[in-house]
Formats: sequence, structure tokens, C-alpha cells
Amino acid sequence: MKRRSRSNSNENVRNKLIGLGENSMRKSYYPELRERINELERFRALVENANDALFVLDAFSWSFADVNKTALKKTNYDRNELLDSPPELVFPEETCFLLHEVLIDDDVYSSWDKEDVSMTDLLGKGGSRIPVEMTLRVHYVGGRLYIVMVARDVRRRLADQRELSRARNYLGNVIDSMQSVLVGVDETSNVVLWNDYAHKETGIPADTAEGRFVYEMIPALRRFEHLISATISGDVSGGTEIFHMDRDGDTVFFEIVVFPFKGDEAGAVIRVDDITARTRMEEVMVQTEKMMTVGGLAAGMAHEINNPLGGILQGIQNIQRRISNNLPKNITVAGELGIPFDAIREYCDRRGILSKLDSVQKLGERSARIVSNMLQFSRQSGGERSCSNIKEIVETSIELSFSSYDFYSKSGGGGFEIVREFDESIPCLLCSPSEIEQVLINLLKNSVQAILSTPEWKEKGGVRIIVRLKSEPDYVRLEIEDNGPGMDAKTRKMALEPFFTTKPAGEGTGLGLFVSYFIITQKHGGTFDIETSPGKGMKVVIRMPYNC
Repeated sequence: MKRRSRSNSNENVRNKLIGLGENSMRKSYYPELRERINELERFRALVENANDALFVLDAFSWSFADVNKTALKKTNYDRNELLDSPPELVFPEETCFLLHEVLIDDDVYSSWDKEDVSMTDLLGKGGSRIPVEMTLRVHYVGGRLYIVMVARDVRRRLADQRELSRARNYLGNVIDSMQSVLVGVDETSNVVLWNDYAHKETGIPADTAEGRFVYEMIPALRRFEHLISATISGDVSGGTEIFHMDRDGDTVFFEIVVFPFKGDEAGAVIRVDDITARTRMEEVMVQTEKMMTVGGLAAGMAHEINNPLGGILQGIQNIQRRISNNLPKNITVAGELGIPFDAIREYCDRRGILSKLDSVQKLGERSARIVSNMLQFSRQSGGERSCSNIKEIVETSIELSFSSYDFYSKSGGGGFEIVREFDESIPCLLCSPSEIEQVLINLLKNSVQAILSTPEWKEKGGVRIIVRLKSEPDYVRLEIEDNGPGMDAKTRKMALEPFFTTKPAGEGTGLGLFVSYFIITQKHGGTFDIETSPGKGMKVVIRMPYNC
């Protein structure tokens, strides 16, 4: 048998000892090592697939030591392009400056514990920019300094914030555009909503009112405290109330509407609207209904008056014929009775019978004209226009205006003068006669009422109104001038506004001048101007095109 060499023998022993050592190490350390490796692999998988981009910056080499898959996806770079590249490749200059600041911080070599979150951009390949929210930490690993940066894509959140901001701005604009006082209150009646109109009405800005007690901001709401409190607590589902206040000597009407918040939060919304115009319009509508009824009755009465009036005028004519010496039958009958007819005439003349008969006839004819004008004015013409004699329209309007009982009762039946200054060369005017009559009656009545409302009008010589008709090229000029108290600048400015009146409550609707202005300017293509000053009367100048 061949003997083994000593070297081979030693080698075999050595190999056996190494094998025994490896087996021993594998048996004692391999499971724990395997578990650690698995943990590292799981952690790596979590980091790689995280929703946030992860960048590990080697502070000493000023280059990326590692990045995760999300970082690669967001920037469109591959791993080889990012690793060992400087941060300027994917971060803006100001962010890189922040990283430098981190490195020179006094406490950086111990730890970086700041929780600051900064907004920046990720610069992608091809020039793309992604807004991100970034946090960072500083770590020592294996004797090297690293900065770990986590960047979260906030595009969706920013888009949602922009949409929310747009919706809030839109809603705020809608609320602030409302011509109503809109106030929201919480469960303790403190203000949480205050629109621009509330600021305008109260003079209190929103930032001052919000958080304050609503009754402190608008004391007038105190009278509705029970309704507001019951709505907030859910005892009632809201309600509506109407109230009025005195403002600058005028009565202003308001409507308050209270309704609860929708949802779980307790509170209420209070809306206050100025309904003065609506209230006056309702009053005008009621008055219009009454006037329509009165107009119908007046038309019927006019027809009924015409019958006995016609009989009266016919009887007067017959009496005048019976005492006329131009009728032979009168002389014959007087002779048969033995009475000289001349003696009858002389008796009637001396006793004033003839003049009284003439007076009765004239008054009857005047009454007949007034009734005829009333009937014509009350007819609904529908605004049809025709070539009309403007002087006749003016005369009819004057007669209608000054035949009213109201005027005679207040003026004592006298103390007034109507001066007519008519240009005889005025041609016919294309107009709606009934509408022009309406305008003139409104203006004449306004002048009379303004003068009668002045206590010293009698001392100044009574009512004096001048009506002028002048001819201008292509236009007729109509003026109504009075010797009344006139208007101040403020009243003149508001005179043509609907529902504005200086008369006491119940005596005027404030629509006379407004309607007159509308008829002249909009329906007849003319102009309507007021010339006035305090204590110097008022003159209305109307110009209308002929168009005939």
C-alpha cells in the first residue's frame, strides 16, 4: 500500500476543519441572516414602490446615492442617469440652495429634526415640472453624511384647491352681488356670514362683523329675536315678517326672511330686503283698480248726466224762442191776451231774465263740453297716434284740469289765472291726443297742488300758470310755467324717479311726472326738461316732432 504524503494529510485535515466550521456557522447563523436579508428586501420593495419620490443625496460627493422607482417615474430619468448626478438635475436652484443651508447648519452633524415642509418642483426630463411637497432628513451612515428627501406629488391637491377656491369665490361673488342684506349666524347668534350689501347698509365691514353678536351689529333685528332663535334651535323652519322704519323723513318698508342651515351644523341665514318700491307698486295697483272702477262709473254717470243736461239746454232754447220778437207766433199770442209783446220783452230785460237765461245756457254748454271731454278722455285709445290740433288738445286739458271740485274747494273757486300764449302758426302734431291730455293734466294738477300747498300763495297773487305753445323747426315747444315754490336741487334730481313724491302719505303715488316723462320721451320721441329753483316756480319744457 502506497503511503500518503504528509502535505496531503495536512490539507485533508484542514479541509475537514473548514467544512466543520462552515456547517457549524450555517447551522447557527444562516436563519437569522436570511431573515435580515428578507427584511431588507421587503423594505427595499416598500421604498421602491412608495407613492412619494425618494432621493438619497451623498453630501460629500454632492450627488445622488440612491433613488426609488417613483422618483424615476416622476422625472422620466433612468437610474443610471440619476445616480452620481448632482441635485441640480431635478431640483430648482432655490431648493439646492436650501440643501446647502442644511449642510452648513450648526447642528447638522448631530441630527436634522426640523419638520419643515417646503414647496418646490421636480424638474423632469424634457423640461416638465411637477409641483411637490418636500421634507428632508440628515443621516450619518458608515461614516458618510446623507440627506434623505421625500417629495410628494401635489398636482391633484393643488387642482382641488384651485377648484375649491374658484367655487368659493364664485359663491362669494353671488352672495356679494345680491341686493339684499344677507347675514349668517351660528348657534350662538354670532355672525359667520356678512355680504357686501350688509356692509353698504350698515357701514360695518365683514371682518369687523364676523364673530360679533348679530343684534349688536344690526339692532333693528332685536324685534325678531324670537323668530331667529327658534329657527336656530329647530323649533320652527323659518319665517317671514314685514316691518317699516323712518329714514330721512320717509317711511321705508322691509321684508325679513329667516331660514335654517342645512345639515348638522346649527345656525340660520337672515335676509333683509327693501320692499318700499314693491309696496308702493301694490298700493298703486290697488289705486288703479279703484280708479278703473271709478272711471267706469264716471263714464256711466256722464251718459246719465247728458240726458237731463240735453233737456235743460233744449228747454232754455225753447224759452229764448218764446220771448224772441223774431217769431210772429209770440206777438200773435201776446196780442190775443191783450199784452203788448214789447212790454213782455221790456219786463224780462228789466228783471234780468234775458241775461240769466243766457248765463244758464252758457253754463249748460260748458257742462256739456266737460262731460264730452271726460267721455273722450276715459276711452281707451290704445295709444293710436294721428295728426291732431295741439291747441285744441291743450284747451281740452285745461278745461278738464280746472273743472275738478278738489281745486275749487281748496282755492275757494277763484284766485287763479291761466295765461295762454299760443303761436297761431303751429301746424298739426302727430300724437296720441288722450296721452298728451294725460301729460298736461298731470302737469297742471301738479302746479296747482304745489302752489296751494304754499300758505302764502294768496298773498303772492294766487295761482298763476302760463301755458305756451311755440313753433320751432320740426318741433312744437310746449311750456307749462307756474309761480309756485319750485324745487331744490335734490328734489329736482329725483323728480322723475318712479314713486318719488313730496306730497303727504295717501295724497300722491309719485308716478305723475314719471309717466309724463315716459309718454313724451319714449312714446312720442320728444324731450322733457324741468327748469326750477327754490322760490321761483317751475317750468316744464316739452318738445315733440311734428311728423305729420
